[in-house]
Amino acid sequence: MFKLICNVWLGVLLIGLASLLLLLSDLNRRQGRSSIARRQALPRLAVMQWASTGLLDNTVKGIAEGLRQQGIEDGRTASIRYFNASGDPSTGNMMARELVGGRYDMVLTASTLALQAVAAANREGRVMHVFGGVTDPYGSGVGITGPEPDQHPRHLVGVGTFQPVDSSFRIARLMNPNLKQIGVVWNPGEYNSGACVKVARAVCAELGLKLIEVNANNTSEVPEAIRSVLAHGVDAVWVGGDTVAIASINAIVTAARGDGIPIFSNDPTDANNGALFGLGASYEQVGEAVGTLGGKILQGAASCTFGVKNMAPEVLAVDEVLADSLLDWTLTDALRAQAAASQLTSSGSRTPVPARPFEIRIVRYNDAAFSEDTARGIMDSLAAAGWQEGREFNVRTLNAQGDMTTLSSILTAVVNDQPDLIMPISTPALQATLRQAGLLSIVFSSVGDGVRAGAGETVSNHMPNVTGITTKSPFEGMAKLIKKTVPGVTTVGTLFSPAEVNSELYRAWFEEALREVGIRLVSVPVNSSAETSESTVALLRMEPQVIAQISDNTTRPGYAQIVRRATDVDIPFFCFDSAGMRDGAALALARDFYHTGFEAGEVAVRVLQGESPQFIPFTNTRTEVMVINREVMDRFDLRLPAEYQAQCTVYKE
Repeated sequence: MFKLICNVWLGVLLIGLASLLLLLSDLNRRQGRSSIARRQALPRLAVMQWASTGLLDNTVKGIAEGLRQQGIEDGRTASIRYFNASGDPSTGNMMARELVGGRYDMVLTASTLALQAVAAANREGRVMHVFGGVTDPYGSGVGITGPEPDQHPRHLVGVGTFQPVDSSFRIARLMNPNLKQIGVVWNPGEYNSGACVKVARAVCAELGLKLIEVNANNTSEVPEAIRSVLAHGVDAVWVGGDTVAIASINAIVTAARGDGIPIFSNDPTDANNGALFGLGASYEQVGEAVGTLGGKILQGAASCTFGVKNMAPEVLAVDEVLADSLLDWTLTDALRAQAAASQLTSSGSRTPVPARPFEIRIVRYNDAAFSEDTARGIMDSLAAAGWQEGREFNVRTLNAQGDMTTLSSILTAVVNDQPDLIMPISTPALQATLRQAGLLSIVFSSVGDGVRAGAGETVSNHMPNVTGITTKSPFEGMAKLIKKTVPGVTTVGTLFSPAEVNSELYRAWFEEALREVGIRLVSVPVNSSAETSESTVALLRMEPQVIAQISDNTTRPGYAQIVRRATDVDIPFFCFDSAGMRDGAALALARDFYHTGFEAGEVAVRVLQGESPQFIPFTNTRTEVMVINREVMDRFDLRLPAEYQAQCTVYKE
């Protein structure tokens, strides 16, 4: 009997324990569902900028701060995602349609073009839209007729910032009373740019100055446009509120400096990019106002109680060293005081000397010319910022000589050093760095696609410690160039490396670009550089009319072998790497890797000064070069179309 009672109680106890476990399990699930529900209940915000420029980057930085001041922080009280159209209209319009599609409670935009793209997609007012970084919202065609609360759509409100164009020309005239002609490159497709140029024309007429205007519809047209401006013998060049020109500030400064012509602009940060002075708004403050406005509306304030006011907290930044070096230009004491009061004066070093030199490690995968050029660009960029090695920074450059095991060992040593910044050059170097660097700050360069390399989901939504400059080749441009240069072309050949993510990606992109112009791509894999010659023979059996070699680390050392094999059967060799001209290429349409490194150096300075990589989108290098070898072109009876003549460089051994 006792045994029977024990068995009964044991059964009851087991049933009770099982019930308790089920209850706890269900409680955990319910708590999990509750947690998910809470996360889903957070307001969803999208912040979109049109391009990566100092002005717009600062606006977005200010937006994040303004939201934070209203208690709105990503992951805690809101879900915030950042988007960047990288200056591409088709990307921007597609992005705008996605942002107003119902996934977000509010969209905050930076720049006139971003305002216009989102407003066009949001005509029905499906999402609340708050904007900033806009020159003239009243004339931008989005339904805003004035500054009062009843003069804008209920779903659209923000802050206007008309740049002090008039004052900037008066400062230039004050610094150089002998000023006669001022040049400008601007995009007539941007309303904001046209509004600034209109003011510039008026002030020039009043001051007796001649304004030389040349249009550039995109960044690739800027180099030729600035050369045209300089050919008119201008005394200075002005960069106004034009996204294309702002994104090409380095190209404009480089060209003008070569002729001894100073630049002035309406962006104070340009004084750190080689401009004589920049007079404009503090766009961080503008961004803060936008973020504050968005935060108040999210918390229940009615948008119709706010007007669209103009806000331009004026800031003057001057490169005093450059000013003192120009014979015809004088920086008055009053201007020095104004710049000092702005606390943005650029005085030789242009950046505060840190308490200790920053430790930078440049990591190269191999000795390829592009890698060498990139590293040289990085160093020159740091110098252009006024930084001196041993004072602002210490740098070590490490090279794996094309060996992955060595690359891994190098990065182990680098991580043990705990540097302030790692700068990998090339996709293999970036991927190895991502695997080993943990939370150390990373600024990469000369990488085909940072997203495909594993550094993020999109160019704006990426790992918080990583940013950099990509070098996607100009595939569409090469496809059109081949179509116009090689008579009757139907088939193009290339080699690719299956082991390299950028090589596979480049092949797919090139194939798509060629298909758009009615050309077929044939390709053969190369597993190691030693196979290049054999794979070229296999490729030539497919009878391409031209070999246009995509860029990767495996095939690049074998360009001379490819050229030799192709020449033997009268097939010309084109490439996406200007260094290939040394190996006998007829034509190269390439990114400029030196300037890629220079741009990466500019980003490195920003990161080391405290800007978070998380808010700096991946951007493709702004540069593109076309080089031809006339002797080789003549050998294959190839003629470069007239429309390409002005932008090409003739290769000389």
